[in-house]
Amino acid sequence: MKVEVDSSKQSIVFRFILEENDLEKPNERFSMGKKEATITSSEHNLENVHPDLLALSSILICSPFVGNELKFGFSPSRKFLEEANSILSRYSIISDCNDPPAEQREMVSRPIPGLAFSGGVDSTAAISVMPGSTVPVFMNRPLRSGSLYNPDAAHRSCSILKSLGYEVQIIECDLEYVREPVGFPTDVANAVPAIILADHLGLDSISFGTVLESAYGTGHENYRDYPNGSHWNFYSTLFRAAGIPMSLPIAGVSEVGTSIIAYKAPVGMVAQSCIRGKWKEPCMNCWKCFRKGLLGNALGHISLSDKELQNLMSSTEVRGKLSSLPISHENVVAYAINRTDESNYSGIETLRKRVGGLGSLPLLGK
Repeated sequence: MKVEVDSSKQSIVFRFILEENDLEKPNERFSMGKKEATITSSEHNLENVHPDLLALSSILICSPFVGNELKFGFSPSRKFLEEANSILSRYSIISDCNDPPAEQREMVSRPIPGLAFSGGVDSTAAISVMPGSTVPVFMNRPLRSGSLYNPDAAHRSCSILKSLGYEVQIIECDLEYVREPVGFPTDVANAVPAIILADHLGLDSISFGTVLESAYGTGHENYRDYPNGSHWNFYSTLFRAAGIPMSLPIAGVSEVGTSIIAYKAPVGMVAQSCIRGKWKEPCMNCWKCFRKGLLGNALGHISLSDKELQNLMSSTEVRGKLSSLPISHENVVAYAINRTDESNYSGIETLRKRVGGLGSLPLLGK
């Protein structure tokens, strides 16, 4: 695959050119959609972004679709190419450009961390425990007709954080359309706007609201020794090679813990994990609404009626998730269901029996 980048003052366009042996359909779950991705900003000049940041962004967007080789139509530093190739096993990266290699991008020494901010509970818990100088960067996906996605709540979250003094950045980026069905091509691709703006904002690192369940596999089929695993080794090496280390400030905290943190934190009022409903009006029909709602109800943060619980558990999406073995984040569901006592809805008792073998899991609140 070849990556060409066109930059102007207000936008950067990544173009992905497929070659022989590239993987237009890496697996049965998703395939390649659009062959380009655009980042737009009216507040920052995007003409001279460091080639190492462009290279890192390119990899995060197109990595699943690369066959044997990824060719950059620009010249990252030798250091970036060496470090990236040292941990790439499925393909290699090269510069397909006659320009001399860029100077290595140096790490910033000022304590200004960036955060790939979503507006959800986990993201809000992350900013709650991070320094006040943290810059939240929200990736704003352009809407397509018929989409269930609604950025209203996230926009309101960003607006409130800005009023509290945070240097919030809302950057339009359509990289999620590179994947079909729509979504992040890699699970840290939401950091691309923060990566592109790293020099403009003086960021010394980029953080994510990754929780215990996602990092270590708690509540899933297999445990992962995350700090010594392939995911951390791969992505942390790439971020470090570009001079902007990756940070996971709440990876040791369960989703139960992030709910407690967000509820108690001064900025906790900005959190809403549902990406389909409006501000303070979640859709109450999706898996996130079920899991976060059931947990909030169990912790006493909100109150769900039997009718609301029944409606949530009648959702096709929720029923599909609950029929999986194991259930996604099954530990969180078990924690919540074991603290949901006052309900006459029979579905709650059925679910309690389904996850009963895990016990009450008090450690998740620690």
